[in-house]
Amino acid sequence: MEDQYVAFSAAWFTLSLINAGLAQSKQRSGLNWWFASLFIGPLATLLIVASPPGDEAGRPAPGTMGRKQAVVIGLGIILMLLVILASANVLGRG
Repeated sequence: MEDQYVAFSAAWFTLSLINAGLAQSKQRSGLNWWFASLFIGPLATLLIVASPPGDEAGRPAPGTMGRKQAVVIGLGIILMLLVILASANVLGRG
């Protein structure tokens, strides 16, 4: 059983490193995305892949989604997932 936790933790950490590399390839902060990936893992991968590349200063290209919009959408997705998981857990107990 403990081996599963070790394997899962290693995979999650590896994914966070991959996400940092993806973020840097899109002119984003690799360190910030690495840290975020430790907590949200595959969701961070989705956000990085879906986001447009930035310019040299790390800003999004003109006419694209800004950081505040991305944060609001990300928090909305997380909240929606938590509500779905909570309702499934409550319905499963009934």
